[in-house]
Amino acid sequence: MSFLLFYMFMTYDRNYTWAKEYPNEIKQIAELSNLKIERTEKINVDKVQLPTERKIKIKIQKFLNNLGLMSYGTEVGEKIILKSEDENSNIICKSWCLSDHLIGLEVQYKNIGEQELGELKKQFENQFSKYKLIWTKLK
Repeated sequence: MSFLLFYMFMTYDRNYTWAKEYPNEIKQIAELSNLKIERTEKINVDKVQLPTERKIKIKIQKFLNNLGLMSYGTEVGEKIILKSEDENSNIICKSWCLSDHLIGLEVQYKNIGEQELGELKKQFENQFSKYKLIWTKLK
């Protein structure tokens, strides 16, 4: 019984977005929000916050990989910096990809009004409905 519960915990959320497709989805959100992609940079995956459940699953997968019981892919972190007409506003989309799949997405923001932020959250949550997005306010 415990093996079945463990298996369900590790596999029930396998509906991932392809790593090569998510930048296009962010581009669509940017266009709808009158934002422009300023630049994209590779980052260390440790710089991306993940939901607690995802962190636990990743640790388990790495452990099982070390025992030779599961293969573990290549980790890639990336950030996409979005700019608005208001130069003080910042939106940074940080992704955590494992091989071909987007595992997690953190959206950092600064100097955005509540209404604009609400609309932005709605668009991200519609586009990435299979994910628990992490929203981080920058100081």
